[in-house]
Amino acid sequence: MKTVEIRPQPKKTDLLSAIGETLRATRNERGLTLRQVAEGAHVSISYLAEIERGEKDPSSRVLESIAEGLDLEVSLLLLQIATNLDPDVARGPVAGTLAA
Repeated sequence: MKTVEIRPQPKKTDLLSAIGETLRATRNERGLTLRQVAEGAHVSISYLAEIERGEKDPSSRVLESIAEGLDLEVSLLLLQIATNLDPDVARGPVAGTLAA
């Protein structure tokens, strides 16, 4: 019988968590409150908070609005989310294209 070594896989973040973590980190880096971003995005504070906690699944239009509230291009927000989801994305060809 052949022995198979089981290696632990690095924990990948699920999409809702990656979205929430990215939004919260970006908001905090920019020194913005939930209220400021929610008002800029035209969403309720409670809804934004639920998204940041990974409890709600925002539509693409809501993500676009939140990016506006963060004063960030939606493409960069999506790239940041993708990087949080899978750190290898940052080393891929897409990141190099956007950085150019």
